[in-house]
Amino acid sequence: MITLKKIIPAGLLFSGLILITAQSYADCSVNSSGNVSIGKVPSITLAENGVQSSQFSAGLSCSGFSLAALNTTYLKYRVDQMPANYINSVTGERLTVNYLDTNSNPITVGQERDMSSFTIINFFTGPNGALPFYAKINPGQAVSPGIYRAETPFKVKWYYSVPAIAVAGIGFYFSSPGFNRGILGIGFDWGSGSDSSLNLSIEVLPDCRIATNDVNFGTAAFADAFTPVKTSMGIRCSVKTPYKVSLNDGLYPQNGNQRAMKSETGNNYMSYEIYKNSSTERWGRNNEQWLSDVATTNPGIYDAKTQQGYAFTTKVLETNSLSLPAGKYSDTITVQVEF
Repeated sequence: MITLKKIIPAGLLFSGLILITAQSYADCSVNSSGNVSIGKVPSITLAENGVQSSQFSAGLSCSGFSLAALNTTYLKYRVDQMPANYINSVTGERLTVNYLDTNSNPITVGQERDMSSFTIINFFTGPNGALPFYAKINPGQAVSPGIYRAETPFKVKWYYSVPAIAVAGIGFYFSSPGFNRGILGIGFDWGSGSDSSLNLSIEVLPDCRIATNDVNFGTAAFADAFTPVKTSMGIRCSVKTPYKVSLNDGLYPQNGNQRAMKSETGNNYMSYEIYKNSSTERWGRNNEQWLSDVATTNPGIYDAKTQQGYAFTTKVLETNSLSLPAGKYSDTITVQVEF
């Protein structure tokens, strides 16, 4: 047979407080402009499943250790511009993207959302201390691989006052311009906030799906009595993406690249070969690859849905010794797709 294939102990908390007292570099900042990647996603996975939650920096970051006992973290945002379309500058293709905030709420342009909370210990846990937003891409968007960039910047205004070292309202805070906590609710002011403008992008990767079948020669008294087996495999890849298919020489190549099945017991080998279609043209690697534009069925159709079929013939060679011992012989072939 051939098979195709995280309680902080009190001591640590005390140490952390001492560390904060000694470290004055911790701060919050807003990225006024910059390029931010939403991430990478394989194209067929994108088309079939979409992207449910891809985290990206929303422009506000707080680095260093943040300790706040009996304090409120004030946090509010307003998105003033939110790109829905992402464009591949090479092909002109578009992706539609939706957004969720840190609490997984849908984001609406122009709407202020207060996410303030009363906390005991407050950490910014996103990458590099970032407060994350999330991108969501619905399934059904079949596009070719490449970099897709947002048509317009993602613009968000942040209002914040994050405790650095504070107990019951007394201490130090990282705050946006003009923010005033007031006293007992008197004089509270969100201030003017800080603006962030982000150029977002997402990379769509080449992707494929391969469907194979095992090849079983059945049973015969002698090696030369096995009948060749004709079968096929199906492959579908990314939109607008030609590819080539290679088969390796198996687990037990003999005399260079001669494929062979090995006996289940002992070290006996039965030579065999795999040919394209019903020909004697070996299917292998390098110059023996099979190009997708000459597949047996549906050649050159690259829409991520249509499968190219590759019919092949597997044959036990006549050169095998007639004295091969009885038993089960098998090998495993690796199918490789290259773009």
